[in-house]
Amino acid sequence: MSPSSPSSPEQKDLAQLLSESYPPLARYWPRLSTVSPAQFVFLTLSNREAFYGGAAGGGKSDALLAAALQYVHIPNYKALILRRSFTELSLPGAIMARAREYLAPHKELHWSHDNKTWTFPSDASLTFAYMANDQDMARYQSAEFQYVAYDELTEFTEEQYEWLFSRQRATSDINVPLRMRAASNPGGIGHGWVKRRFITDDTRDPAVGFVPAKLDDHPDEKFRDEYHVSLSHLDDVKRRRLEEGDWDAAEGLAFQIGDAHLLADITLPDDFDRFESMDFGVANPTCVLAWAVDYDGNLVVFDEYYEKNKLVSEHAVEIEARRKLWWPARTVPVCYADPSMWARTGGTSPGGSWTKFGTAATDITEFEAFNIRGLVQANNKRRAGLMRLRELLAVDPERPFPVWHPRYGERGCPRMFIVRGSCPELVTQLRDAPLNETPQDGNPPGEIIDARWESRHGHAIAAARYGAMSRPDASEETPAWKSIKPSLRPDYLLSPDELRRQAIQEHYARRALELKRPWLRRRTEKV
Repeated sequence: MSPSSPSSPEQKDLAQLLSESYPPLARYWPRLSTVSPAQFVFLTLSNREAFYGGAAGGGKSDALLAAALQYVHIPNYKALILRRSFTELSLPGAIMARAREYLAPHKELHWSHDNKTWTFPSDASLTFAYMANDQDMARYQSAEFQYVAYDELTEFTEEQYEWLFSRQRATSDINVPLRMRAASNPGGIGHGWVKRRFITDDTRDPAVGFVPAKLDDHPDEKFRDEYHVSLSHLDDVKRRRLEEGDWDAAEGLAFQIGDAHLLADITLPDDFDRFESMDFGVANPTCVLAWAVDYDGNLVVFDEYYEKNKLVSEHAVEIEARRKLWWPARTVPVCYADPSMWARTGGTSPGGSWTKFGTAATDITEFEAFNIRGLVQANNKRRAGLMRLRELLAVDPERPFPVWHPRYGERGCPRMFIVRGSCPELVTQLRDAPLNETPQDGNPPGEIIDARWESRHGHAIAAARYGAMSRPDASEETPAWKSIKPSLRPDYLLSPDELRRQAIQEHYARRALELKRPWLRRRTEKV
């Protein structure tokens, strides 16, 4: 769309309102005359935090730039617009080049190539920058901005996004609102957290603004028609993301988690086999998952421990306390742990650490010193672990739900279940985990969970991989269960019988641990 594109009567009215409220837009934003209703809404939001997201071609980047210009007539006002990398920032047609197109004709403005900053007669400034990694955050340690915007937010981590909230400052001599703004298409390494923070009604803070972007928001009919044709050549998922702004399109995400995978709670018989899996971190989180295996080989993750910035001694206290709840009495725990925990931390170096027996210490010896035993080296092959988790989570339309499941009698069942309330990190990470978009560790794109994401956000996923790769056998049927099983009618999967349900319920209740955990409560409703 060119600045001279014709505008409708409605657009003229919107442009007039904006120019009266924000005079700089009339001078510095040549596309004011063709502002779309969605852009108008975005520019007039009073929320401190707001997101303009969805389809490509809807004018999102232009709206971010216009929002930065709204207060450049206020002395000392400072605005910052970010992309993930300098390459993205400096591409022809990208937001920094577009700003130059709009602002360069105005001789009263000054452009600093070194600082990537436009300075206005009021001494207000608009700076363009990038944040390729977490180390780049330090560059803004002493900076102060009243407006911060992220272009293509899904390319950033949530930590990078939240960091610049701390750089926003309100002062008595700069009478402007503090605003954090962002725009993005669906997809990218941050798709999950952006969707959770801005798109999903159940998880979005009511104080956060959200303006959905559609390709049809673009005022130029010829542009819309040509872009629709271009997008029609993409696969369905990419087309839905870019043309419709569909945040539920799953391409690029490792897993699809739905209601079939999630349990409100579960009563665990003592005779269901148990095991644990652990991903250990020092500054990063440590995650321990507790698993059970039913008589059919279905896996249930019924609890998690997830903490960071703790010593091994502190983790050990918490893990030992949970083990008393996780494991039946007189049972020896087994935990599949990250193989790197067996790497020596001591040795011949002067700073090396040693056990009391004179051998080099490892993470394992540290845990064992605090009475956390039963640790076994897990299989840490990323690609195989991803494939195994996908197999377990795949919903088989013909597979019946197990007899202990509330949906017993229905079909369409996975082989892995998660107790939702007890395992919030695992549920969130399974929903958010992105596949690698570039080759990593010898794996081509789309073959593993993105290693950058997993190292920062995916420690429950890593623990789940270790557990899934242990490939446990089904629990052995007990005499009590065998006494019930013959009474089940051959057609029980289609016609559940109330007497059978009661018998199973009594069996589970009799065998359940009477402890104060959601997944161990005595079930009084139907099995």
